[in-house]
Amino acid sequence: MSQTITATPRERHLSAKRRWALEILAAAGVRGCTGATLLAHGVSVDMLADLVHDGLATAHRQTMRVGRRKIQFARIMITDAGRRAIED
Repeated sequence: MSQTITATPRERHLSAKRRWALEILAAAGVRGCTGATLLAHGVSVDMLADLVHDGLATAHRQTMRVGRRKIQFARIMITDAGRRAIED
């Protein structure tokens, strides 16, 4: 099961931390990063939510089966608007 969360892009100044988070996502390529990976890099949940809300990233919730257990995780990917934001 996979769900995508997106929002309409808004004009907003990028802080150094937001730019850094988008650069991590851009370097991750088309598969993006898991939310846990970004959290390990020091990106906060609030910042991830803001990036998605601002249309700079998307979040896909996925489920993986490991043995008998199902594990849910989020995969975060940069959008075209996010790429443009770090190019400016």
